[in-house]
Amino acid sequence: MDILIRTNVRRGFAALTIATLLSALYLTAPTAAVAQLVRVKDVARVQGVTNNQLVGYGVVTGLGGTGDSTSVIFTSQTIQNVLLGFGLTTTTQAVRTRNVAAVIVTALLPPFAHSGDNVDVLVSSMGDATSLQGGTLVLTELRGPNNLVYATAQGPVSVGGFSINTNGGGAGQNSVSVNFTGAGRVPNGAVIARDMQTNLRNDSAGFNYVLTSPDYKTAARLAQVLNGRFGGIAVALDAEAVHVNLPASYANNQVQFLADAGDLQLNADQIAKVVLNERTGTVVMGGDITLAPCAIAHGNLSITITTTNQFVPPGPFTNAPGGQQTNTRIQATESGRKLIYLSGAPTLAQVVRALNTIGVSPRDLIAIVQALRQAGSLQADVEII
Repeated sequence: MDILIRTNVRRGFAALTIATLLSALYLTAPTAAVAQLVRVKDVARVQGVTNNQLVGYGVVTGLGGTGDSTSVIFTSQTIQNVLLGFGLTTTTQAVRTRNVAAVIVTALLPPFAHSGDNVDVLVSSMGDATSLQGGTLVLTELRGPNNLVYATAQGPVSVGGFSINTNGGGAGQNSVSVNFTGAGRVPNGAVIARDMQTNLRNDSAGFNYVLTSPDYKTAARLAQVLNGRFGGIAVALDAEAVHVNLPASYANNQVQFLADAGDLQLNADQIAKVVLNERTGTVVMGGDITLAPCAIAHGNLSITITTTNQFVPPGPFTNAPGGQQTNTRIQATESGRKLIYLSGAPTLAQVVRALNTIGVSPRDLIAIVQALRQAGSLQADVEII
């Protein structure tokens, strides 16, 4: 596959292209992007009010022979420790079960959480377990970065798939798997044991609103909206943070101020960006993307390798036995090579229609978009994930 980009094409060149097809795409006058009205609480958060990560180590039991093998030493040691807590003493050699798997348990502790609240937990296998399907997470402590226990988790594991194997749980040929069964979720499986202290008290420095998507224009608009409603209390510090001083009428009532300010609406600006996912062939475009005049030549190179096996009988004048002969044929074909002139597209809708005229697959479109960006014809940031 090869791609050729030419910008600033002369007018006379347009007559040599399929102008009759492309002219129909630009009959309507270009329209400016419509700003989206959003609430403050949907695009900004209070700095310091965030989730906290928890992690723990535990075991999942009740697996139908799909757990860790005896070669995973730490699983056997964990089983010994669990049994020791129940007053049973055993040895590593005596622990030979494949119904148990060692797992890492993670969870997010939301702000303002209180003891007794429930949150979901994620369970991920650490050893060579082939599936956590049907298993139950045994009581596991979840700790924060300060090594304090903030929650305990327990419950049945939901893997969202299945794995069937007729060879005793090993990775044999007679198996069927749907999705990833080495990780799962325990809905509401964690019980918070410690209150999450989040300080909202106002001081002389006030507090900051932080935008979820940093943008200078959105930050300036957020400050304008707050000042228009509450007076001169806000100032944009940068593309992400807006500093706010609590009005005197909301003294010692920060919650009410955040509730009233969160319902205010503003026009959130959007950065012109193209996100490419080469693993799945996904292309997502957003913002005020424009396309300058350019010419695109795109061709697909297809290579086909065919192998045939043929039995060759022994010759009449030799005692050598017959054998099998392998014949390999390699064929390379190139199709779809053409040069298309795009007269420019000032709106996102016209950019999509212009790129659709090329008639390529999403994976080929990923390479074309990157080449357009390098040539300077596509005015947008390109991010590959």
